[in-house]
Amino acid sequence: MVPLLQTIRAGRQVHGLPMEGVYRHVGISRQGFCKKAEHSRKERQMVQEITRLVDNYRKTKDRRAGSRSLYYNLDIKTRLGIGISKFEQIMSVHGLSLVPLRIRVVTTRSSMQSWNYSNLINGLSINDINQVVAGDLTYVSVNGSRNYLFCLTDLYSARIVGYHLGPNMRAEDAKHAFDQWVGLRGKQNLKGCIHHTDGGSQYFSGLYLSALDQLEALVSCAKNCLMNGYAEQRNGLIKHHLLPTVQAVGTNNLSKQISRCIGFYNEQRKQKGLGWLSPVGFEKKIAGFSSKPQRNLYTFNLNGDGFKQA
Repeated sequence: MVPLLQTIRAGRQVHGLPMEGVYRHVGISRQGFCKKAEHSRKERQMVQEITRLVDNYRKTKDRRAGSRSLYYNLDIKTRLGIGISKFEQIMSVHGLSLVPLRIRVVTTRSSMQSWNYSNLINGLSINDINQVVAGDLTYVSVNGSRNYLFCLTDLYSARIVGYHLGPNMRAEDAKHAFDQWVGLRGKQNLKGCIHHTDGGSQYFSGLYLSALDQLEALVSCAKNCLMNGYAEQRNGLIKHHLLPTVQAVGTNNLSKQISRCIGFYNEQRKQKGLGWLSPVGFEKKIAGFSSKPQRNLYTFNLNGDGFKQA
């Protein structure tokens, strides 16, 4: 109603209609119209500001950030004073919501050596960092150049604790991410930690298994990539959310851009599963807790179609 009345008011010099009569006809007072018009103006300003914030965040931080993630990561409550339902409604009405991304899952070719190990994290409950770390690799293609990214993720805090980018898929490259993990966490804190992968040959090479043995870590292997879903999710987030924010860069700058993306993910990007804290923020919050919250990992059962989540 307000836009229509505003149009009539703007053209009153042409049509000559007295606005008081128009207001009475639609059942509103002049003061009521002015109040609604001001509210409408502020609403338009809010939509413009939300559109600006969302476009900038998706362009520079997270290309596929959803409404709920945007609400917390942009601190909309503090900035604009609206609740999550109102924000999601604005996102939907104004075409800012994203269509779900469908991704074809490609399995990792497991090594024969991995068949000697079982899945130690199926249905496991954990209550602190350094209890389970999941490893996987994915390819990163920029400007026609393909590189491979090895990542290790602490499943309690979802923090990427080790990574390495390079043109090869060798055990030595996986070991670089391993060394970064040990340097970050400290060897003395990783004894008994479960190292979980989906059987990639790099993780079951003599070099890598020897390093795990020296660390006194436990080796866990999924039966397929779906049972290593935590690492697969992290890879998908890096490839489809974070990497698209990398502008056209040369291969010399790609490592710096990857470091920037992972630094943002670890230190700034808030997650629902962490109570809308970043991985580093979550770790800092629970560091002094005498009793930490429990996290239950996925449980998979074997059925006629293969391994499915229970």
